[in-house]
Amino acid sequence: MTSVRDLTFLVAESDSALLRTETRTLQEMNYNNILQAENGTEAWSMIKNNDIDFIVSAWDLAGLNGIILLKIIRSDIKYSSLPVLLVVKNITKGQVIEAGESGVSDLLLYPFSSETFKQKIQSIIQIDLDPKNIEAEMNYAQGMKLMNEGRWEEALTAFKRILSIENESAEVYYNMGYIQTAQGNYDEAILCFRKATLINNHHARAYQKMGEAYNEVGQKGEAEKALQMAADIYLEKEMNDNAEQVLIEVIKINPNTVNVYNSLGIVYRRQGKFEEAIQQYKKALRVNPEDENIFYNLSRVYLMLDDPERAKEAVTKATEINPDFKEAHDLLKSIDMNLSSK
Repeated sequence: MTSVRDLTFLVAESDSALLRTETRTLQEMNYNNILQAENGTEAWSMIKNNDIDFIVSAWDLAGLNGIILLKIIRSDIKYSSLPVLLVVKNITKGQVIEAGESGVSDLLLYPFSSETFKQKIQSIIQIDLDPKNIEAEMNYAQGMKLMNEGRWEEALTAFKRILSIENESAEVYYNMGYIQTAQGNYDEAILCFRKATLINNHHARAYQKMGEAYNEVGQKGEAEKALQMAADIYLEKEMNDNAEQVLIEVIKINPNTVNVYNSLGIVYRRQGKFEEAIQQYKKALRVNPEDENIFYNLSRVYLMLDDPERAKEAVTKATEINPDFKEAHDLLKSIDMNLSSK
């Protein structure tokens, strides 16, 4: 991008009033090349068929929502450096982490003032027009292209150039670790993945790949710790399929890991696989029979299976182990009330 005033914006928003407000505010900033989309599918079509310089998108966009749209954009090298501001009405810590890892430029919490909106736009543009950032983005796109083609050494050189011209980046170190893994250089890969997690301690993929690299060099204990970190982050972000995959790898390394069966139980409960969840909780109790949280989780699954008697038995055990477990006591009262009303 060379001339700021010639930028083409895409505003993607299903709320027609908010769509008008954001468009009008951009016009007040003297940006007049503005396209509008009312859903994610329409937005993605516009991105592919127009030279878009900046995207303002709602998180809860109809069709493809904002975070899915962002991930699609970042998966295409052509748009990997396209600025994306996500407007959110409600957001959790997990969603903030997910947006950051997906490559969002910034988040804007609704409701917002006109001044706040303008400041966000100006801040992103200022960063995006920095010559160092432009050079870094060009090298990143080149590195991703070379990596996808399996040209490992050339890709590694491109990523190293990024580190020489800007602050350290977790994603750059992750990609360098991925390349080192592909080349069988596991010790070097571990160093790269560790740097990625030091910069971003919620980088689940870096923990996962680091665990796999540790496993390759026979450091089972370190592998288990790294994979468990990845699983915990995936669980926090409710990326249940990813968590399941990692937890199964942990079991292969150490079948007696204390938390792994409980975590798998949580995954299967979220997936609606209640019988599988019960099996995992029971395995967890064989490893750690005095964990009140496992009994509490087991009770919840029994309730989902409409088995209040077993649910009561499990949650009662949780309260006996920990008399101060308020959630368990509340659940027990609820079960007793339901049983007495039958």
